[in-house]
Amino acid sequence: MSAYYSRDNHKGWTVHRDDTTLKSYGTVLVDLLAFTIRSLDNSEEEYKLPLNEKQVELSRILFRALQRKEKDIQVIHRLFYTFMAPPAEDQPFNKWNDALQCFLAITNLREDGTFAPAEKLTGDLARWEYNMRGAGLYESVKEASRFGTVVE
Repeated sequence: MSAYYSRDNHKGWTVHRDDTTLKSYGTVLVDLLAFTIRSLDNSEEEYKLPLNEKQVELSRILFRALQRKEKDIQVIHRLFYTFMAPPAEDQPFNKWNDALQCFLAITNLREDGTFAPAEKLTGDLARWEYNMRGAGLYESVKEASRFGTVVE
């Protein structure tokens, strides 16, 4: 295990408590979820994400909750967590069938048809890493009883 994640160096994942930082880090997740909902029924002329059946189902549930102005962190988490799952075993991996990779490509596409250079992505990738680690932590705490250990 690297020093980055050792007990002596607790900076492997830091909880942000500043409202401005949290808003900035949450924006990429909100953008993904909004794009996901727009992908449900948009025309063939627009970009849409290659959503799997579970993502379509959860996107519709989230959309209905938003229409009713309900706050449902569980649905948001479940939907986002599907983007981190590997493809089904009966489907070979293809980057253009991976909704998260497609979203990252679309959001980094420039007007001239090229993609933003790597150095321009560092901030967004840090936000994604934070959200993914947070989702993993949330999932592990939520499912702690399945692991046979106590999580406090």
